[in-house]
Amino acid sequence: MSPKIMHILLNVHNRAGFSRWGNERVYDGRTGEMVHSLIFMGPTFYQRLVHMAEDKVKFRNTGPVHPLTRQPVADRKRFGGIKFGEMERDCLIAHGASANLHERLFTLSDSSQMHICQSCKNLANVIQRAVPGGRKIRGPYCRFCESVDDIVRVSVPYGAKLLCQELFSMGISLKFETRIC
Repeated sequence: MSPKIMHILLNVHNRAGFSRWGNERVYDGRTGEMVHSLIFMGPTFYQRLVHMAEDKVKFRNTGPVHPLTRQPVADRKRFGGIKFGEMERDCLIAHGASANLHERLFTLSDSSQMHICQSCKNLANVIQRAVPGGRKIRGPYCRFCESVDDIVRVSVPYGAKLLCQELFSMGISLKFETRIC
């Protein structure tokens, strides 16, 4: 605060009946003792923070998803989902709600299927290929061992499938161990 403004405020303060230098008798509300300190008495301006419950409420059953990851979008303005972290997940597991957890975070969120060749342990593609007799069929096919046998379909989150595809596009091939449960 500039000295000029301070001088004007002190004059207004003095005309209102207060001590010019703030030497007012003020008592401590807890102990009742007089406080010996320079205390400035005057108007104080502030803005009240508005936190209303209806402004904070957020809910979502189904809504928009990100086109690349197929995960629910974030942000309340875009009607997005609420982040469900590791601690929340661990809490549901501890309460024995693992079936609910699987349904909410996998089945109803971003469930996807991937084909894996059990012979060479690589990803298999679903393609349309010609078979003897001149007809074409569409189905899983392993391009590494050129086989249609021993291919299993596994359910994975779409994020995991996307990660495998992006690593493969960079020349990194993942091997998968599968067992029939």
